[in-house]
Amino acid sequence: MKHYTPYFSRGKQFAVLENMLDGSIYRGADALISLHNLTLLNNQYSKDQIWLENGPRDQLNSIQFGLAVHPRLYGDSLTRFTIYWTGDGYKRTGCYNTKCPGFVIVSRVPLIGTIFADTSVYGGNETVYTNPKVFQDGFSGNWILRIFDRVVGYWPKELFTHLNKGASLVRFGGNTFPSPDGFSPPMGNGYFPPHDFYKSSHFSKVKVKNSNYETIDFEKQRTRRYADSYQFID
Repeated sequence: MKHYTPYFSRGKQFAVLENMLDGSIYRGADALISLHNLTLLNNQYSKDQIWLENGPRDQLNSIQFGLAVHPRLYGDSLTRFTIYWTGDGYKRTGCYNTKCPGFVIVSRVPLIGTIFADTSVYGGNETVYTNPKVFQDGFSGNWILRIFDRVVGYWPKELFTHLNKGASLVRFGGNTFPSPDGFSPPMGNGYFPPHDFYKSSHFSKVKVKNSNYETIDFEKQRTRRYADSYQFID
């Protein structure tokens, strides 16, 4: 079964690590994601996130969660925790955050769409992280979102026609969308990795849950790295 790959979506750019489509099924994913501030134009966005997907292109089921700087969505250029879902290949179902029925919030603490008060400073001595994780509950089949140890909410299994069977594709990385003049915004913190990897935007402790709900290191799976552009303008 082929999957919808977003790399060919007009204007979007990606830099990701994802599993090879070998028939494996995954029940969740999580990572530490470093937090950074960016300044973007109104029609641009920049995301660092995790994707859980299953299904062919025209029926794609996708859960996306992580960080976004998205002026058109939020009206500012601040880094916020952001989620997205679709159950039919982006045609009629799905939305950001809770802008449509779908994601069910259970936490009394508002976390979806909230601003990260603390972020990393390039060249600083301390890196600030968030730790989002999504996993499929073995009893209900719902997909549950946790941030650190707090359950935020869940996507009911009824939203999906393929993810209810688990995820066949897990992806970690960045995604940007350019302004109308064609200039893509910075991804991550806007810096390429120097000799010290941790000075750039990065994912750490990248984990997935396999079909038996065991937590394993993602890079021990069959994976591929993809970036559709290695060029930049200074």
